[in-house]
Amino acid sequence: MGSWFAHFLATNGYRIIIWDKNKPAARKLAKTHGFKFVGSQTQAAELADIILLATPTHITPAILKKIIPNIPKRALLVEISSIKEPIRKLIQTLTRRGVRILSIHPMFGPGARSLSGKAIVVIQEPARNLAAKNFLSAFKKHRVRIIRSNWQNHDRMMATTLAFVHMMNFAFINTLKQTNISLKEARGIGGTSFRLQLLLAEALFHESLPNEASILADNKYCQEVFATFVQQVDQVRNEIQREPQRELMDHLRTAAAYVRKDPTFHSAHVRFVTAVDASNNM
Repeated sequence: MGSWFAHFLATNGYRIIIWDKNKPAARKLAKTHGFKFVGSQTQAAELADIILLATPTHITPAILKKIIPNIPKRALLVEISSIKEPIRKLIQTLTRRGVRILSIHPMFGPGARSLSGKAIVVIQEPARNLAAKNFLSAFKKHRVRIIRSNWQNHDRMMATTLAFVHMMNFAFINTLKQTNISLKEARGIGGTSFRLQLLLAEALFHESLPNEASILADNKYCQEVFATFVQQVDQVRNEIQREPQRELMDHLRTAAAYVRKDPTFHSAHVRFVTAVDASNNM
């Protein structure tokens, strides 16, 4: 995501300074795209008007504490961690000390090509700060939806809409692994639903594994959502063993009634087929 933001901001008129623990990769990126590479986090913080941290949640506090003494008073600090509660107290403390912090969560990954219709969740924005306003405006120009939230509600929503989906797909892959069937063989014989599910699962493994672990482990609201899912799996497993399967049908009808309330339900199958066809043509 650091590389993605560097490219995006450069195309929107910003001059880019980068640092990364993978220094060879950072140097190569800088050389290829005309960015300035510096040798340390603190040096990058000293030189920048906007400091953007593209780091997993569990290491963000340590980095913040290290660079804060080197941040110029004029600077805006932008952090994009996927889980907010573990860093909330530190950010609020730094804010009270006068550090200007924009806390956001881009709801897309580094593979994003078009931004139209995608979203950025804003948790905290410094009041009357032109740098923060211009930063968000750069995304609005590309038709990105800016959604306002708060610390607690953000993490509750991410437990359901992010961590839950990732957990299901990691479990999906590990279940396939336990069957001892190769993914190539399964893809060849699987139907459209299976191929699309496998595509989604494999795409997640292109993400940073430490960040994926952070999404699952650092959000305290995940356990409740995961427990509900396990309960649902056990309920369906028990229902399919019973004769007659009246309870299973009741369960399916209840789920169908819930999903049909979604305003986009009527077009779901068309969009599904379109997505499968698009993935098959790549």
